Amino acid sequence: MGDIKLWDIRSGKAVWELKEKIDCFSDVTVSDNLSIIFKVGVNSGEVLFADLRNLGAENPWVCLGDKRKVVNGKKEGVGCKIESHGNQVFCSKGGDLELWSEVLINSSRKSEDGLEDRVFRRNLMGRVKDIGGSRITHMGFGGNKIFVTRKDQQSVEVWQSSVRGF
Repeated sequence: MGDIKLWDIRSGKAVWELKEKIDCFSDVTVSDNLSIIFKVGVNSGEVLFADLRNLGAENPWVCLGDKRKVVNGKKEGVGCKIESHGNQVFCSKGGDLELWSEVLINSSRKSEDGLEDRVFRRNLMGRVKDIGGSRITHMGFGGNKIFVTRKDQQSVEVWQSSVRGF
């Protein structure tokens, strides 16, 4: 079971709370730019998000991956890490690194709550020969670089983007 609470720092009281029973989180991050809470489900290993503009819903989580995995109970998300940087979200799954980006489409599609539906695209990062390497233990960001450490390796991988920032 996992709980997530958002606090009002002025009053010191919780303003939103979610007690999760089905697919609680392995890791959580918040994107200020996107106004979203992202989590990796401990059972599914899938990335899910909750729009901060719509936290009143009974189940605010929207699965970005395979929705069928959310209830499988296989603990595929154990050890997964998730971090947001700018408008992107990075999720480690074992030795692989996924990059999730919001796709901005000019559409009038609205969900039942009146907010526009959000669409994300997943890309795997790295070279083909590196996929499935040692488990990623930490990610950090600086400018247009991402720093990655892996289990049982005494080195830091530095990946640099050709654009200004990741």
